[in-house]
Amino acid sequence: MHQEIQFETPENVRVSYRVAGPGTRFVAWFVDSILISVVAIVIFLVVLTAFVQAGYDAGSNGTEALLIIFGIFYLGFALSGWFYFGLSELLLRGQTFGKRQMGIRVVKTDGFSLDHSAILLRTVFRAVDHLPPMWIVPLMTPRCQRLGDLVAGTIVVADQRAALGTLREELIARAAEQPQFRFDTAVLSRARPQDVQAVEKILQGLGKLSASDQQSLLGRLIRPLAARLAVECPAEADWLTFLEEFLAAEYRRQYRKLG
Repeated sequence: MHQEIQFETPENVRVSYRVAGPGTRFVAWFVDSILISVVAIVIFLVVLTAFVQAGYDAGSNGTEALLIIFGIFYLGFALSGWFYFGLSELLLRGQTFGKRQMGIRVVKTDGFSLDHSAILLRTVFRAVDHLPPMWIVPLMTPRCQRLGDLVAGTIVVADQRAALGTLREELIARAAEQPQFRFDTAVLSRARPQDVQAVEKILQGLGKLSASDQQSLLGRLIRPLAARLAVECPAEADWLTFLEEFLAAEYRRQYRKLG
């Protein structure tokens, strides 16, 4: 049974996450490792070919050159993992390509998105977490956290957006040529993952509320969200449109459909 954790956003919206299991995390790591290995091998072959074409023979110079190449390859392979995981989690908002394939992402234990210090700590401690004796740590912790997670205060959770019915598809399909509100990449980057989840949950359940309750709930979310995005707060009549177009823009950004 998968463990669930809950937290409450500043907008008083409760958001739940399902903790990713060790099997899912391992498969994501394996996919990432294969990707890193393939790129490293290609680079190694390119460098090796360059040395051969430069005129090295099979004598002492050639042997020395091969040792240098292997040394550079080993060092580059070790460092590439650090750069890959760190940059991926920074640019992909807590995901690597392997994590994205498995539908999981890294967040802070309080539900907030990763910050630079958390990413740095997770990346540095990979050197320790890759040691075989440390592989047992995620199995011993309640939330399946490796040592880097414990130090950085992070947790790997299931990315639950896929279970949101047709809301995502409907908003992505909307025409984006002339929206009432414009959300560029700079504005969207200020939103946190829990902001997006809060908007998703509200839009999904809005039809079950009375008109007065709808406006009350929208008001509690709109003002702090607009302040966080550093945009002008819309008029009350446009609250729903604002949230729908914000979510549609965020979905298109995630799917690389924003110009």
